[in-house]
Amino acid sequence: MQPKTYDVIIVGSGMAGLTSAAYLSKDNHKVLIIEKDEAFGGLLGAFNVKGHWVDKGARGIIDSGIITPMLKQLDMDIPFAKNPIKMTFKDASMDFLSVSSLNDYENVLKQSFPNEHKAIDAIMKDIKAIMTHMDVLYGIENPLFLPKPYDMEYLSKTLLPWMFKFMVHMRKAMRYMEPVDEYLQKITNDQAMVDMISQHFFAKTPTFFALSYFTLYLQYQYPMGSTQKIIETFVNYIQQKDGELLNRCEVISIDSDAKQVKTKDGNVYSFKQLLWAADTNRFYYCLNIEGIKQKRLQIELNAKKNFFASMKGADSIITIDMFTNLEPQYFSTKNGPHAFYTPKLEGISSVPVDTIMENGSFTRDKQTLFEYIKANLSVNTLEISIPSLRDSSLSPKGKSALIVSTLFDYALCEHLVECGYYDEFKKLASQEMICILDEGLWHGLSEHIEMTIVSTPKTIYDRTYATQGSVTGWSFENHPFPVEYKFLSVSKAVHTPIKFIKQAGQFTFNPAGVPVAVLTGKLAADAVHKDLLKENKHDK
Repeated sequence: MQPKTYDVIIVGSGMAGLTSAAYLSKDNHKVLIIEKDEAFGGLLGAFNVKGHWVDKGARGIIDSGIITPMLKQLDMDIPFAKNPIKMTFKDASMDFLSVSSLNDYENVLKQSFPNEHKAIDAIMKDIKAIMTHMDVLYGIENPLFLPKPYDMEYLSKTLLPWMFKFMVHMRKAMRYMEPVDEYLQKITNDQAMVDMISQHFFAKTPTFFALSYFTLYLQYQYPMGSTQKIIETFVNYIQQKDGELLNRCEVISIDSDAKQVKTKDGNVYSFKQLLWAADTNRFYYCLNIEGIKQKRLQIELNAKKNFFASMKGADSIITIDMFTNLEPQYFSTKNGPHAFYTPKLEGISSVPVDTIMENGSFTRDKQTLFEYIKANLSVNTLEISIPSLRDSSLSPKGKSALIVSTLFDYALCEHLVECGYYDEFKKLASQEMICILDEGLWHGLSEHIEMTIVSTPKTIYDRTYATQGSVTGWSFENHPFPVEYKFLSVSKAVHTPIKFIKQAGQFTFNPAGVPVAVLTGKLAADAVHKDLLKENKHDK
């Protein structure tokens, strides 16, 4: 029996895969999405626990001039609520509500570090400069998501002037490409203050990307009905356009010469084009390189496989979902719907990882490991999201759920699993995070928690195969950087050495997030569409 053939098979149903599928289905191509997990959406979306809707990935959506025009172009109606960000350093806090909120942030820093006023003034000056560059970057809706051909008035009065300003400001922005912690250390000797600013971001995040968040904080929005509303809207759209989606279906091999993929259940599917919207290392693991007839291509692909295998994924996270019998408004004053809370001013550097190392490896002593984890959590920055404060329907009446996350090292989590400490570790992390919130924000909170769910870097890897449990693609610590990172070259990022295989998603371009997933998904879909038109024309 001949395998079923599709115009394009998309592996991975995260935001990149769903975006690609939506556009290709819209163009009347025969599309199949294959998803390993039970749920579609990858790291985006939400799940229901006893009437609570809990976001499993992004806690809010940044527009970046991409999300709104994309939804408009696909004629999707997803209502969004405002998602103000609160930031707290121990007892001092402020809300990001407008550009003027930057003054409040400055005051909080000066209140927390009274001897560092001069350094803070210098940092604030650079933040404002970067915000100016970002205003240009997002000054218009991304033209990729606007109808073509563009009319002359739009070209002459909007697009071309913007492109000129964009290139000028991007050149200036690229001056801020050193890691943010190194940039800050040139301005101040107070390592605790360096930590207060930099530990909100992934390790070695370039200064420009880190400090640009003071613009992005103002763009956060939240889909009514939870982030699952986005996934459901895309899945329904693709199905209405006759696209097919398979879940709990894992691709285990790719025969590029035969243009076929094989799944774990033994089924084989044929394609004209393949779009890989999942982990890059997994792609090279599944690709049957040795079966490729072109020896030069074999050599190139093996080199890329080894290169990516040597690269490090970005930081991973641990998340504790806390289900309480408290009204949402109980949490509104000290937290709001979305907050970053740092319980102590000592900073993450005060808990060096060296304390758990023995001869270059993690110690196996459980007490030493657990003491380090407790100390690390006590000075780390927690991201706290309360869905029912944006949409009251997301928790049962009189109750609310808290999503509490912090950065956590994948390698350490893997070590805890190997030592047999994993279940105890999850229990410890849950207790410690509850204790931190109980002591710092909501006294007596622990008495009102009905249950918790713990997700670790291992959870993320098991669900997605993302390299080292990464939630945003490749680490900034990699040298050389493994993928494209220049905005003007993003269209090149979606191509692989095999001309009929494209790629999209967080491992395609950095820095990554939901807007980049959408952007690369659209670019990959355009490239696939173009190739399919050529192929169909040739066949005729």
